[in-house]
Amino acid sequence: MSLVVDASIVFRLLANVKGDDLLRQRLSRQMHAPALIDVEIASVVRGHLITSKPEVRISAERAQIMLERFAQLKIVRHRMAPLQQRVLELRNNLTAYDGMYVALAEYLQVPLLTDDAKFAGSTGHRAEIHRYPSPASI
Repeated sequence: MSLVVDASIVFRLLANVKGDDLLRQRLSRQMHAPALIDVEIASVVRGHLITSKPEVRISAERAQIMLERFAQLKIVRHRMAPLQQRVLELRNNLTAYDGMYVALAEYLQVPLLTDDAKFAGSTGHRAEIHRYPSPASI
């Protein structure tokens, strides 16, 4: 089964969290995302690299490995321009960033997988959003 993935779940995969074997297995297949995912992953990896919080800080070497692993994932990137009108329609419930993922999931008629509880609980759209680690999400 195909699915749309957001940056939060892809970062979790790249972080190699202990106990995420089912997630790694599920996301070893082809996934879909708006092209936005490339800059979002670069941003979150950068943030973990430069943060002053030692509990979430990663080394430059780890950041490089994460970006290399990201480049190897089977993510079909979709153009964002065709999704922009729907993103505007979702403006009262979602940021433009989250709206891109929702609009793509609606367009492809496949579930969206996230690690963001607030995003998973969003309303005002037709997308089926699952928050990992719900068994239904994998």
